[in-house]
Amino acid sequence: MPSPTQSNDRIDYAALVAQHPWTTARDRKCILSPDSDGMLCGLLVTNFLNWEVAGFYDGKVLISKEGVNFNDCVFLDVEINRRGIGSIGNHLVEFNRNLTINNYNFDECVQPNILRGFDGKNAFQRKYPFGTIHLLLGILQESGVISDLPDTAVSPLLFADGVGNNLFGYPENCLNWINYLKINESNHVLNKFLCENDLNFYQIMQYLERFFVMRDNFNATGYFNGINFVQGGNNKRTGHKIKITNGQGAQINLVNNGSHFDLHSSESQRVQGFIREIARMMGWQYLERQWNWNNFNLKILQKGMLSGESPTANMRLNNQTYKALFDRNPFSLAMTASNRIEYTIE
Repeated sequence: MPSPTQSNDRIDYAALVAQHPWTTARDRKCILSPDSDGMLCGLLVTNFLNWEVAGFYDGKVLISKEGVNFNDCVFLDVEINRRGIGSIGNHLVEFNRNLTINNYNFDECVQPNILRGFDGKNAFQRKYPFGTIHLLLGILQESGVISDLPDTAVSPLLFADGVGNNLFGYPENCLNWINYLKINESNHVLNKFLCENDLNFYQIMQYLERFFVMRDNFNATGYFNGINFVQGGNNKRTGHKIKITNGQGAQINLVNNGSHFDLHSSESQRVQGFIREIARMMGWQYLERQWNWNNFNLKILQKGMLSGESPTANMRLNNQTYKALFDRNPFSLAMTASNRIEYTIE
């Protein structure tokens, strides 16, 4: 199988799809990350591949539709370290790729940093600066699934994963990745937003200002603690997120219906409002029948962290603790800083 990276270090979308045909298969079920990038990915695959959103995973809690085995789903905007489970993400997952480690099962994970051989120890400053939606759009364009987007898509595309901040905070890295992903080619679906946009900076700021106002209209006003709906709390600027755990990792907004769990009506309604708005901006539809908000199975996972700042030796990020982490067979992980890995154990 040809490598998804060409000799001149530019992605080969056709080879990537040939190696991972599930990326463009129809009628699959998926699990999303619970933020705007995950929601955009969900909108893309429900609109163009007839996928079903079967659940959500935030790194601490996994909810999946009753009757659906999450092992048969594709995870979008999250990397899963399990053999045979397809996933697409954008985070660094390798600390030091020169190490020989056990239980490394990212073979079915489509991950731009893995494609280029970038790890945290040697290439953190070169890590992928865009969202999962930007990679997925290029993949689906290669297969003729999508060809164009309206100008209004600029707001959600710049907002997802802080892309707008990265463009001006790390221009040399963004330009490098724009070349790698072939976005600088005139026929790429993202070219008009990142390379040949007729909008000036003032107009882009106006688009983003309107987007932030829209997002804030859907900020949570409280949360369900398992017994009562609690008004207030730290819910500022949460309009683009589905909250299924709090800062301490405890589950919230999940209502036990006797045998399974529903997302609390207040939470699901506000999130669906946000999804409808970004769907409109992208020129797509929110196909409600293909999104699940009720009758979930609940899987609680153990969240942990390796950090260069940890005072405890076995929790400090280094080659030894990284290898030891994989001996525990992590379900997912991501480098969230140059000296920090957050991971989840089943």
